[in-house]
Amino acid sequence: MLLGLKNREALRIEIVESTCSNLLNNLYDQKASAEECEVFIELLNQGKLRAAEKVNNFWVPQPYIIDGVLNYFGTHGNARMEGKYWDKIPLKTANYTDQEFEQGGVRYAPGCMVRTGAYIGPQTVIMNLAFVNIGAYISGEGCMIDGGARVASCAQIGKNVKFGAGSGIEGILEPAGRLASIVEDHVKIGAMCEVTGIIGEGSVIASGVIMASGKKIYDEDTGDFVSPLECIVGDKKFLLPVIPPYRLAVGGSLPSKKGNHNTDAVILKAGDLRDSATMRHFTKQGILYG
Repeated sequence: MLLGLKNREALRIEIVESTCSNLLNNLYDQKASAEECEVFIELLNQGKLRAAEKVNNFWVPQPYIIDGVLNYFGTHGNARMEGKYWDKIPLKTANYTDQEFEQGGVRYAPGCMVRTGAYIGPQTVIMNLAFVNIGAYISGEGCMIDGGARVASCAQIGKNVKFGAGSGIEGILEPAGRLASIVEDHVKIGAMCEVTGIIGEGSVIASGVIMASGKKIYDEDTGDFVSPLECIVGDKKFLLPVIPPYRLAVGGSLPSKKGNHNTDAVILKAGDLRDSATMRHFTKQGILYG
């Protein structure tokens, strides 16, 4: 039996039909056997486990997921895959039947790569040259991962999210306990972006925006900077960037403290994207998707 946190609920109990009686403890200790790791990976494939869960409107990291993925690396050696690849993590769909593809409800375009241990929800499209790593969770219901886009390890992607061509989201396997990168529902990310931290529901990230820890996010509505989310792991503290819900983020620059140069920044344009007039204005400017 596995205990975990469920999206928007207080507690989840998953009953695992397996001889692996101490799976959770073994994953925490990174002492799980190859068989136990296979059970764990299948739970990730099915979306029953994920690296972060939203509880009472707060995202909570599930560190045993990272422990389990690292444990899997340690119990599996490299092997030939697809005739010309040499790796220890097989592709999610390597042995899929036509029926499994139909039941999954996901379009996998030629040339895309999705590693096992990633959950891909129904009504998702993975375009050519897109890459989805182990532990990632894509909710589906209108998700599009465009050509060349990258969803890294343990990243959490909400419903109806559009990832523009060539964009990527930061992964997290170490240190265990750090919150995974999260994109909430109905977010649109333009082409050639690099994002990390948390992007709130309904926000739009204009093409070419680069988010990074330590990079300032300036809010035109408040005239102030958006405070990062503090995440403490052991004796280390991480500051994760946050884009509030229903905002448009564009690339820009701000004067340095000494005023002798400008520093790269993310600018939140004034207005709420739930306001149709604001949305029409940004669309007319042509800055939503580049």
